[in-house]
Amino acid sequence: MQRANVVSGSPGSYSCALVDYDGTACFESYGEWFWVKDTHDDRVPVAIKWSHRTSTGALRSGVIYNDRGPSAGWTAVNKSFEEDLQVSYYLCDFDLATFEAYNCWGPAVVQT
Repeated sequence: MQRANVVSGSPGSYSCALVDYDGTACFESYGEWFWVKDTHDDRVPVAIKWSHRTSTGALRSGVIYNDRGPSAGWTAVNKSFEEDLQVSYYLCDFDLATFEAYNCWGPAVVQT
């Protein structure tokens, strides 16, 4: 579980695969950045729920959340994955009380 950091930049438009009423989720393969933006001022945080299977078959997964609201703009987290494999991710609502992602939309499947 990671809280995304507010950043001054934005992802390339080609990397944003999931967009809905609540937010936008993106994965930028160069540098392996997840980007998440809350676009609906409903006081419900948004999250990215991701998974990555390594070349040895191990499953890595996690949740990156943005609880800063729409005024924060883009938030991001840098990860490190093996090259030329796949990452799948969902855009979700996020419950701060239980630290659970729910109401997820996706997946997007992208190459590292």
